[in-house]
Amino acid sequence: MTTRRRPRLLVAVVVVGLAIPALLTFAGDSAPTLDLDAWHRALGEASGAEPLEGEGGRRFVLGIDPNCSAVVGFPNLVAYQANLYLSLSDSSSFSVFVGYGVEGGSSADATIYTLGWGGVRRLPMAKPQWGFYGKFLRYRRFEDETHGIHHGLSVGTESGAGALGLRFEIGAARSERDHWLAVAQIAFTLELPFGIPPLGGG
Repeated sequence: MTTRRRPRLLVAVVVVGLAIPALLTFAGDSAPTLDLDAWHRALGEASGAEPLEGEGGRRFVLGIDPNCSAVVGFPNLVAYQANLYLSLSDSSSFSVFVGYGVEGGSSADATIYTLGWGGVRRLPMAKPQWGFYGKFLRYRRFEDETHGIHHGLSVGTESGAGALGLRFEIGAARSERDHWLAVAQIAFTLELPFGIPPLGGG
């Protein structure tokens, strides 16, 4: 490169360096901004989702969810479960659910009582949220073929979409003879959730 072209190249670089920020500032001032809240509201109206709290009032709904599961883990290596959940939800941010179920396996059968919470998201969803997913606490009464009746507690989390769910759970159970059973399970669930029309709200 000759010495005559160097000053011209430097001037061109300086001009381009000063012009780009000015153009970006001008474009930023004139370009419309994206309102995410308005976009979420429009998406919810288009999909038929329930309004968020403060937009038409809170609407409480009851949900019913009969489900059955294939279970892998302890105390049975392979087992089945059948549960019936009932939920109360405001359809946007809060839910509680209770359940009754049974478990059958190779070494221990159980009766299960579930108390759960959580389970709905604040963003509008394409399908109604009946509030069956979230964290839960369970009481179990195992009938072990060898060591008799065990009473236990477990905690876990359940997630899902539509008719399919996935559950993780851990806990322990103790018999009157001081024998312990470990509870550590993964369950693949087939569900049929449905809801009763809103109980109130705008």
